[in-house]
Amino acid sequence: MIDAKLITFITLLEEKSYTKTAKKLYITQPAVTHHIKSLEKEYEITIFSNTKNFDLTKDGKILYEYAKYAKYEDEQLRNNLKNSSDTEVLNIAYTNTIADCPIASGLINNIKNYSTKINPYILNYNDIEKRILNGQLDFGFIDNSFDSSNFDSITLSHNEIILVCKNGGAFDGKERITREQLMQSIIVTGDEEGGLFRSFIQSMKNKNIRLKNTVVLKASNINLLVNLIDINDGIGFVYESSVKDLLEKSILRKIELLNFSASQNFYLIYNRRNYLSEKKMMIIDYLKKYKEE
Repeated sequence: MIDAKLITFITLLEEKSYTKTAKKLYITQPAVTHHIKSLEKEYEITIFSNTKNFDLTKDGKILYEYAKYAKYEDEQLRNNLKNSSDTEVLNIAYTNTIADCPIASGLINNIKNYSTKINPYILNYNDIEKRILNGQLDFGFIDNSFDSSNFDSITLSHNEIILVCKNGGAFDGKERITREQLMQSIIVTGDEEGGLFRSFIQSMKNKNIRLKNTVVLKASNINLLVNLIDINDGIGFVYESSVKDLLEKSILRKIELLNFSASQNFYLIYNRRNYLSEKKMMIIDYLKKYKEE
């Protein structure tokens, strides 16, 4: 069981108020103060450098990281005890732009072979990161860089980023566009938190293309991205795997930009400090092999 003083400490940092913390935890305000002073005495540290703004000292930050880890471990233990039967509940989230790629549904279908109940979510990267560290998610499928000091990972696939346009639009009959034509077009790509957008920006920098006066629309998912391409007769930067069906049906058409090359890895991430049940370890081992196939 996690020390109640650590729960008080975490809650105080969330609420930024002794009164609100006391109310949330159903204890008195003096009890909140007592818990914080007890932690300082027990570990011989000063927790706050500024008690008004609740700024942490270096020691306070270390204690906070430990407190979050202890809370997470306690929640995981409780979940594992609740789900000690053969059917284990897994909470998994995808980033918006990875959810429409075939690998997403393929992974879920394969994980189901482990008689596991799965709760899937579609979230932005920052929410996935936060929820994994808070114990609300077991795994995240992401198309983004991540902090390897907090997360273990498996590289699931390597995905090419391509340019697409709609059939019958302004670029009908063109197999390739110039950088000048690109800069005069409306560009559509993923949202700013995702790896698709970041890879697009990096590829433009690599080609020394400045987009200062170019309209760049950002979509939170592939369906919206495709609609924006259609409505604006624009150029889309997308994962090739996410629009494969649309290319085959000639709804979209691939178009080239001279010397353009961009790609992004898809990762499975999970808390490196997490207690992993036997079934979760089996899934991780399976996904490592899945990656190699």
